[in-house]
Amino acid sequence: MLDAWHLWVIAGLVLWIVEIFTSGFVVGLFATACLAVAPFAGANVSFKMQLLVFGVATVIMTLGVRPLVLKHFYGQDPKIRTNVDALIGKSGFVTETIDHQRGSERVKIDGEIWRAITQNESPVEIGRKVTVREVEGNKLVVETITEKEGNAS
Repeated sequence: MLDAWHLWVIAGLVLWIVEIFTSGFVVGLFATACLAVAPFAGANVSFKMQLLVFGVATVIMTLGVRPLVLKHFYGQDPKIRTNVDALIGKSGFVTETIDHQRGSERVKIDGEIWRAITQNESPVEIGRKVTVREVEGNKLVVETITEKEGNAS
């Protein structure tokens, strides 16, 4: 027959297995709390005391350990930009004249062709170097780079 501490250990292990398939490190809190109760159950502490230890361990894990785990494993460095946000500040070349009257404006940034517009709606000829200032939907808002800026970078 299984003792109470066996049940706490089994519950803890099962919950850790469940944690592997979930995200957010919530089930792992309860799994660790179960494992913390097992020695008390092995010492034949009353069931009420075991539940109290379980509750305290869960609170400690929630307030103390979970924020650290989330920061370490799930946190993102705000300095790292991804997807289209990573294009902001990059330079490229105009491949189709940017002219708001025509509507077929294209630039090449990092080997990819993008639709582009300028903030002041000024035309930009093919071959001019531009810098991405922002992203609006599926268009890049670009600004031409003058010769002085191009040589400085």
